[in-house]
Amino acid sequence: MLIKKCYNMKKNYTTAVLLTLCFGLTSLGQVFITELADPNDDATARYVEIYNGGSTSVDLSGWTLRRYTNGNADPQTTGEDLTPIGSLASGSFAIIAANGTAFEAAFGMTADISAGGGGPANSNGDDQIYITDASDTTIDFFGVVGEDGSGTDHDFEDGRAERKASVTQGTATWDVNEWNMDNAGGAGDGPLNVDGGFDSGAWIGAATARVKDENLVTLNMYPNPASDVLNISAQNTINTVEIFNVLGQKVINMQVENTSAKINVSNLNGGIYLINYEINNSTSTKKLVKN
Repeated sequence: MLIKKCYNMKKNYTTAVLLTLCFGLTSLGQVFITELADPNDDATARYVEIYNGGSTSVDLSGWTLRRYTNGNADPQTTGEDLTPIGSLASGSFAIIAANGTAFEAAFGMTADISAGGGGPANSNGDDQIYITDASDTTIDFFGVVGEDGSGTDHDFEDGRAERKASVTQGTATWDVNEWNMDNAGGAGDGPLNVDGGFDSGAWIGAATARVKDENLVTLNMYPNPASDVLNISAQNTINTVEIFNVLGQKVINMQVENTSAKINVSNLNGGIYLINYEINNSTSTKKLVKN
């Protein structure tokens, strides 16, 4: 009985690890921030807009929107739980407003979450804002930790920060080249009022970020189960392939940049693995069984 019990515990643990790993891989970078807003004429209408640029929906249960205020080296102790958003469909937006009532009055649409005055959506433009998933992994990050944003390249006071149309996924590392900035200091279009310059629930890059044809991002692989060599192919260029074991350890990392490749898996132990692959900047996951 004891042996059977231990086996079942191990089996359940392995299943949990697989589910967690699979969830993390398929969602990594797929949901990202597209707009941070601090209207010049109505601070109560501040909001954060997020977007699912992937080809599949993402369950945001356990995800969190967080903020570093001003130049603080540590984030706020509590973030805003994004669980109420539920499953964010491919090509869909979600709005986290500082004040849901004020946001609706200003922009004529209902926010998905009203986070409150002390929450991460109520930024005056000099903060760092980021998203973490259910495993507390940083999915997307805006700003420089420990640096007050005023007068910097991540200043959106009295204006907004908008993701450039060329961006297709989130990043855990701040990249100023991914953003258009409008602020009180005169960057971009300068300070913006509610009736001009904001486009909540829309984004200039939405048409190009979303992959509409599933065939363009489908990875074919054989044989599966595999013993020595795994063959992979796709309709479009495969950018990268990563293979993880059930403990979440990366055991193979391969830059492909071709429509097909052969992967030597002979050195892997027998068991179940997850293949994380990127095609056309869209990331997804498949299961591999190693004999």
